[in-house]
Amino acid sequence: MATRTDWATVSEEIGELSGQVAQLHGQIISLAARVIEDDTWKGGGIRSVEHFLTLKTGLDRHTVGKMVKVARRTGELPELMTSLSEGRVTLDQAAIVAAHAPASYSADATEIAQYATCTQLRRALSTYFRGDHSTPDTGRDTSSLTMGVIDDQFRLSFTTTDLVAGSQVQQAIREAKDALFTAGNTEASLADGLVDVAARSLETVTEPSRRNRYQVLIHLDTDGKSWLHKAGALPHHLTERYTCEGQLIPVWETEGKPVAVGRTQRIVPGRTRRLVEDRDKGCRFPDCGSTAYLEVHHKTHWRDGGSTDPSNLLCLCSFHHDEHHRGSFTISGDPERPDGLTFRSHHGEKITPRPPDPPPEPDLPPHLWEDNLGEHLDMRWVHFNPNHQRVPI
Repeated sequence: MATRTDWATVSEEIGELSGQVAQLHGQIISLAARVIEDDTWKGGGIRSVEHFLTLKTGLDRHTVGKMVKVARRTGELPELMTSLSEGRVTLDQAAIVAAHAPASYSADATEIAQYATCTQLRRALSTYFRGDHSTPDTGRDTSSLTMGVIDDQFRLSFTTTDLVAGSQVQQAIREAKDALFTAGNTEASLADGLVDVAARSLETVTEPSRRNRYQVLIHLDTDGKSWLHKAGALPHHLTERYTCEGQLIPVWETEGKPVAVGRTQRIVPGRTRRLVEDRDKGCRFPDCGSTAYLEVHHKTHWRDGGSTDPSNLLCLCSFHHDEHHRGSFTISGDPERPDGLTFRSHHGEKITPRPPDPPPEPDLPPHLWEDNLGEHLDMRWVHFNPNHQRVPI
């Protein structure tokens, strides 16, 4: 009979592994700082240092974004980098410090990071220090929005330093939620309000070309399956709902093979474009996250005998389409297969998101990771001293 693992043993093992992961993250961040300083990441169709790291590490963009945030401040936050290399703080903790702590308070901010949870650390630093210190203050309000399908869920994230604009978005969603409630949907949520705002916006578009560009497309297979354009499969109940109500452009396929268009069509027709977009679901360049404003590229140009069929077409974002025609990289293989395309830099090196296989064993010094205290953080007793007036905890 297997022996039950006890709590203390598991806690110690997880703590040890966490410290080692932090040390490895510290090594990647130190290398990333050099890559940023020397612009080593540029070339071969790579569009940013984040893209380069995503491609080489296999990590998602959110995690890589934390690494880059810390890497850009390695010179300003030496105590933080030391603690990271020793395994005293994690990547998540380091990213919070890099986002909020001024360089002149780096020592105290790093020390509290060693004992606080991420939630406590974010609360303490965001309360004490206003603004994001990870990038120089340009005096301009900045906004960002990311959206897409991840793990069969549509996710949207909006951030802005313009608090007035943020309040407008908030009030618009609340108004829509209230309107739905008044109309009889007593269980309407803020998420329902956001969807209603989007639907009302699309209903105001009157120009035919714009209405066609921003339609929601559902693909229907003759065997009963359905999926959202450039996204994942739809449950049966959603298919029934949206094919019963609303304007629909069905795209029928059999065994995944749409009716192709011959090579006499030099410009990709709208129907074929939609089929290729849905098949590729974004730019085909390795680890490019672009899913909007895509351009359909002929792998073999029609002047060289290439057809305007899905088997010769692939989606590229405008950046990578331009880079390809500039000669930054080549494309070969079969666009119809998910892993059928091979991209090579102009030096002939294969552009691949896979790390070395198998990776070498990490060579790490003993880590100094300690568990978070797990105690309540009373903000009345949180105070940060400048480095030159620092009093150790």
